[in-house]
Amino acid sequence: MKILQSGLSQLSKSLISIRGPDATKFLNGLLTSRLLPNVVKKKQHTISSAEFKHANLEAIIDPVTNYGLMHEDIYDPDYNIFVTREGINSMILNSKGRVVTDCFLYCDPFHNFKGQFEEEIQSPRYLLEVDEVKVNKLMMMLKLHKLSAKVDIKSEPSLFSYYYYNDTVEFDSWLEMAQQQYFRTLDPVNALQSANSFIQNDVVFNQQFASRILGFAVDNRIPNFGFKFVTDAQIDTTNAETSVPEVFSTQFTQQFETQIISESSVTGRRFQNGVFETTDAPDGESLLPFECNLDYTNGLSLDKGCYVGQELTIRTYNNGIIRKRIYPVQFFTLDEATVKTIKQAQDDDDVEVALASCTSLDQIPSSSLSKLEMAPMFEEAEPEESTTSVAAASPFGSSSKPVRKRKSSSGKVLAVRGDVGLCLLSMADVAKSPFYKIEMPSFEDGKKVIGARAVIPDWWPE
Repeated sequence: MKILQSGLSQLSKSLISIRGPDATKFLNGLLTSRLLPNVVKKKQHTISSAEFKHANLEAIIDPVTNYGLMHEDIYDPDYNIFVTREGINSMILNSKGRVVTDCFLYCDPFHNFKGQFEEEIQSPRYLLEVDEVKVNKLMMMLKLHKLSAKVDIKSEPSLFSYYYYNDTVEFDSWLEMAQQQYFRTLDPVNALQSANSFIQNDVVFNQQFASRILGFAVDNRIPNFGFKFVTDAQIDTTNAETSVPEVFSTQFTQQFETQIISESSVTGRRFQNGVFETTDAPDGESLLPFECNLDYTNGLSLDKGCYVGQELTIRTYNNGIIRKRIYPVQFFTLDEATVKTIKQAQDDDDVEVALASCTSLDQIPSSSLSKLEMAPMFEEAEPEESTTSVAAASPFGSSSKPVRKRKSSSGKVLAVRGDVGLCLLSMADVAKSPFYKIEMPSFEDGKKVIGARAVIPDWWPE
């Protein structure tokens, strides 16, 4: 699958505005990310010395103001928490700790350059970005949890979400510099001043278009993956010659290519890099946040206190039992010669094998993908099953049925795009061998077997 190296695309996302004095507290009780400055723990002796580094956050941040958003990374050894105006990646869970949807949260507005949003900046306002197929279900959930909270929840069909990426070394360096200069602030005052400077200095946007920018976020699910922005004006994506100069500053367009691309290019790039979104999976799929790699994509806070689904999430993290994760996978044609080559390469500790791409799974409906039989290509030999009956220790007498060990599923195909996909796999199996075989229906002989190779993305923390 060929992915364009850079471009701007409109996303199939919907925006929900959440405003009011209790908006911050309300969202903090639903999102996996931290929005309130206090550390909430029943056992105070478990608070680490690193957490006391930010003991003054409660004095700096007033949650009933439009202070911005807190940015933290649970893998940061320095335990930095930044207060900035850029958006964050997060998730909403149900009461059983299962994922309802992934989302981006923006403080609204992003800036107040020349006092353009003087009225809006006075009280807490947020924009919640979710996939358009999830918005109705999420609106019902938000209103169900609202109760007596002083918040106004409203769908915003007149707002639009856009994404820009550029897969060049120059853009990576530039974006890192921009984050250090404008989005590493530690308090609300500097956060707003830096956002205003970001607009004033024409870093990305044309100043004439700046009044239409309501939300902005560097996509840090993967470091320097791109950036997103929300506007109240739809950009003409059919004519780059007129629309791009209206949006981007001359300074930005002289440095980087700004062609218009389709959303499918953005999605294909996500798949190749192993970034999962909940709409990738078939309807009804029940996933845990760790299976979706939320801890790897900067969408999880471990010390924020209670939120819906928090109990199972934190218990899983503290116990260290994470058995499965979603991996990017390459599908390939499987035959006896390929199996032999792979086996030989693995025995020599060299898994760099030339594989012929296979797009057969692209023809299968998404609702049927997870039903496919997926197993390690080289399964360990199981001990022969005893044919003798094993007596059951029961007060009601013995059982004549043999005791059989239930075989658990080794993997599940969640989504496919061409010859790449996203699969939920056992971490223990991938550690033994990244190669799998998938049985799929075939009109010719009733069954066809293709290969799959799991890839551990280089952006995953060690």
